[in-house]
Amino acid sequence: MTTAAVPPRISVVVPTRDRRDQVRRLLDSLTAGPDRAGVEIVVNDDVRSAEPLEPLIEDYRRQGVTVTLLHDNPTRAAGRRRGTARAGGGIVLHLDSDMTAQPGLLEECGALLADPRYDALVIPEISVGEGFWARCKVLEKRCQDGDPLLQSLRCLRRSLYDQVGGHDEALVWAEDKDLDLRVRATGARVAGTTRALLHHEGDITLRGTMRTKAHYAHTAGLFAAKHPAAFAAQASPGRLLGLARQGWRLSRDPVLVAGLVLLKSCEYLAAGSVLLAQRLRTAGRGRRG
Repeated sequence: MTTAAVPPRISVVVPTRDRRDQVRRLLDSLTAGPDRAGVEIVVNDDVRSAEPLEPLIEDYRRQGVTVTLLHDNPTRAAGRRRGTARAGGGIVLHLDSDMTAQPGLLEECGALLADPRYDALVIPEISVGEGFWARCKVLEKRCQDGDPLLQSLRCLRRSLYDQVGGHDEALVWAEDKDLDLRVRATGARVAGTTRALLHHEGDITLRGTMRTKAHYAHTAGLFAAKHPAAFAAQASPGRLLGLARQGWRLSRDPVLVAGLVLLKSCEYLAAGSVLLAQRLRTAGRGRRG
């Protein structure tokens, strides 16, 4: 007579692309605690990845870690949704491969969602990185701490994730906030953890962050159509002024605050340029039609 396998309590879903070293660092942080027997990890590699992850994943399997490797990740939102479809835990935690978890985070997530008073969790993020622009990102994350418009839930009951249909695969812009808003619309009870995620920004460049925002902006119109109030609040110039005031209150460093304002202004410019080009193309097609 065989004993049925005990399903994991928590499934950690990680989409990635050509981030082998970062995936190793994340897995090390997730498997360092005493409770890893109740955790499974689903790594969903991008279909375009050039770095093979199979040898790395096999290393962790030999250590007794429950980890699944998929190659079904055309976009980050799709990678999350399709990874979750293969997960077996009653709790789902969505992470990025450039993150690490503080000790005790998984145990805290499990304990909080074992409490029937809570359905989903927001996990604070701490940015770390190299250089001036990374320091600006660190300050930005500090300014966003506790702001429900900018922070999104990352951990929730699997039944709730399935109830709202999971991540919208069509979105690149704010796919995490889209899920957050749809979950909250159900009346779900959201709590926060005391342990945090470290977001390893690396060596940020102004050109690189503008290019990233421009890429995201191609689906910003879809997000705006689904959540017009949230998009209007995010895009409001007043948010930049509020960020500057909060940054000054937290740092009192005029150079750092000026850098933060410049960084966000350039991100606004990059995203706005894409949105403007989309509207002009739509208007041109309307005139021709």
